[in-house]
Amino acid sequence: MDSTLINTLLESQERAYKSAMDTVVKQMNDRIMKLESTVSDLTTSLQFSQREIDDLKSTIKELGKEKQFIKVKMDQQAAVINSSKSEIVSLGERCNYTEDYSRRNNIRISGVEEPSSGETWEHTAATVLSLLDDKLQLPGVEMERAHRVGQRRDAGPRPIVARFSCYGDRETVMRSARKLRGTYIYINDDLCAASQAIENAQMPQLKQARAHGKVAYFRYTKLIIKESPVRGICRPRNETLTVGPGRTQGGAGVAAEDGGAQAPAAAVATAARVVAGADADSGGGDSDFPPLSQGATRRSERKNKK
Repeated sequence: MDSTLINTLLESQERAYKSAMDTVVKQMNDRIMKLESTVSDLTTSLQFSQREIDDLKSTIKELGKEKQFIKVKMDQQAAVINSSKSEIVSLGERCNYTEDYSRRNNIRISGVEEPSSGETWEHTAATVLSLLDDKLQLPGVEMERAHRVGQRRDAGPRPIVARFSCYGDRETVMRSARKLRGTYIYINDDLCAASQAIENAQMPQLKQARAHGKVAYFRYTKLIIKESPVRGICRPRNETLTVGPGRTQGGAGVAAEDGGAQAPAAAVATAARVVAGADADSGGGDSDFPPLSQGATRRSERKNKK
């Protein structure tokens, strides 16, 4: 009786244990299958991601090549733009020079009284000829025309632009401009607006150099500053060498105030654009302007001879 009962109990426990183990094994198998499915999905996803990464790498590589190509193109375009800018600046300078060269027979006179009722070109020309005859003692100068420029203002008379038939006559007038000291009349070069702006920007340096007793003048639009040729003599600080009014109306200007200091002759001559013999370092010459060409120089010489 006892052994039968014990066997029955053991069999019952064995069945229960086997059932529990089957359940556990089934659960573990289910979990393993789920894990395998998850791993498979992850593997598939990783493979897809890897393909995308490879595609992105290829795209990035192509973009890098395209970027390098664009950079090369941009560098080429930048070089072309810089070259164009330089050429534009060069063309602008040449245009300004050509315009100034076309005005080389002109002078600009400031400070000549203007009638309130106005005046004709003939009257302006007669006024300039009278000035040349009475003030500069140049009765034989041939002048093509003269007229005032700018709009009438209450501040003062408008400047006069006079053109001479011969460049030599123009230089003679410029050399004689020092005779106008004390008259508040100034004779300057007739330059284009761009050249005037270049000179205006350098006027503070010119005045400062002259205030320290140095020789300062313009050669075309280039400011030349030299030590005074007379050693041991300097202009006092309270004395000034007056230049033409404002520089907005023309060239360097010749001093015309009684209180101004007496500058060296070379400085006054070159300040009035007296080129011939004015500057020993320049080696002589016919003009502040560099020659356009040999042919243009010959034509100018033939014109001067006429």
